[in-house]
Amino acid sequence: MKLRKTLAILMASAMVLSMTACGSSSSAPAAEKEETASASTEETADVPADAEVVIQIAYENNPGEPIDLGCNEWKRLIEERSNGTMAVELFPSSQLGSKTDLVDQMLMGEGIIHIGDGAFWADYGAPELGIISAPYIYDDWSQYHKLLTTDWWQEQVDLLAENGLRITTANWEYGVRELMTTKEVQTVDDLNGLIIRTPDNVMQMKTWEMMGAAPTAMPLGDVYTATQQGTIDGMENPMATLYGQAYYEVAKYITMIDYIRMPIQWITSEEWFQGLTEEQQQILCETGDEAGLFHNQKQDEMLDQYIADMESNGVTIIYPDDAEQARFKEAAQKIYDNKEVTANWSDGLYDKIREMIAK
Repeated sequence: MKLRKTLAILMASAMVLSMTACGSSSSAPAAEKEETASASTEETADVPADAEVVIQIAYENNPGEPIDLGCNEWKRLIEERSNGTMAVELFPSSQLGSKTDLVDQMLMGEGIIHIGDGAFWADYGAPELGIISAPYIYDDWSQYHKLLTTDWWQEQVDLLAENGLRITTANWEYGVRELMTTKEVQTVDDLNGLIIRTPDNVMQMKTWEMMGAAPTAMPLGDVYTATQQGTIDGMENPMATLYGQAYYEVAKYITMIDYIRMPIQWITSEEWFQGLTEEQQQILCETGDEAGLFHNQKQDEMLDQYIADMESNGVTIIYPDDAEQARFKEAAQKIYDNKEVTANWSDGLYDKIREMIAK
């Protein structure tokens, strides 16, 4: 599960994103900062009196996770670059409500920015976006960043905008999704009948059905208690989230199936976005890409420590051999033949995407 990538590839992706997401010319991101963004969000409620724009950035992750560190860096960059005329309030740990509720507010023009992935945004006017967070679609992160430079990607950005949602930044690597359970899972067969929490999207729920589990959609904030009470047998998420939510207290097995290399996008209201000046739009998107690079670096730096801390808390890390990994992959990839998942995709989309990112 190699997460390392070159800074050069990511810098190129960030420049492209500033053009595709904001619709304006981009400039190279600033050199990577040496300082570490603070995990604390205690000061986010203090909005400068001279702020012309107040931005609320909301996410399910807890303070101290890489997402939170990246958001603190984004806040710092926005306020610094705008000379304090743009202020940011951070709301971790689902403080502003569920993803669906927040999207509804964005569609009504609220100035909220929220985290999500293609499988979720596919339900908001760009159905083919589901494939960007599909199982085993990328061999490495560089392939996702290459996808962001294509005409196909720009078409998806435009479709979402037409339906009221604006991608502000998209180069954030949420991580590789793994399986964490209360019962040992060594093989695909061990999944039979296990109740696994997934996000509320067809893509991931159908994927787990294909692998033999019984998926159930549930807000992230409810997963700890549901696991503790035995309502579910486990969950899937990148290591940073599994650790950050303290699931090691209620589940003791992690199976490293690497089934989705999950990129995330930060979405806001298109109506609200168009109410910003061109300079404010550019600041918002360019600093988002820069914070994305910062976040990705933190994900890499912290991964080994998460694994070590999990083990020190009594969690057994299971690494299926190549033959068993192939079985997980074969089972999961059956979703590409599932009409419920692919009903609104163009013919041959999977092959088209694989060809684009392989060049």
